[in-house]
Amino acid sequence: MVAVTEPASRERGLTLTEVAVVMILGTLIMAGLVGFYLSSQNVWLDSSTQVITQREASLVASAIRDSVRKSGRAEVASVPDPLHQQLALFHRDEPEPYFYFWWNAADSLIYSGTTVGGAGSGPMVGSHAQRFQFSASAVAVRMDMRLLTAVGDGVDMSAYAVFKN
Repeated sequence: MVAVTEPASRERGLTLTEVAVVMILGTLIMAGLVGFYLSSQNVWLDSSTQVITQREASLVASAIRDSVRKSGRAEVASVPDPLHQQLALFHRDEPEPYFYFWWNAADSLIYSGTTVGGAGSGPMVGSHAQRFQFSASAVAVRMDMRLLTAVGDGVDMSAYAVFKN
């Protein structure tokens, strides 16, 4: 008995070449989607750290502004260097400061309290300060600072407050 086969043009199915082309195209599409997802996630993380640092900078600026408004005068000391200064606040006509804002060289964080380096509640914020500077006049205090995000980007903040007491 002789086996009869049909011509090849009527066969159904995929060739190995077609399967390989489809798999390569699918792999390229998936690689593109994964790359887009990872890129979007990195942008989101960078933005989130930027926002957190901006909020912390606003908190420090607000605390300094509120404290200066309650004060009668202020003195600025370049401790330990001109980029990282200390602000001492005084009640009107009192010789000793009642409150301080300072940068700690050991951890690059900003602190506040009634004594510099004294036992307190810890740093004001978790972001490291690259710059913490003040200028004081007889009527006001200006603060300029740069905090660093978790990825190392800088967030600049300035505040100006007038003495009310």
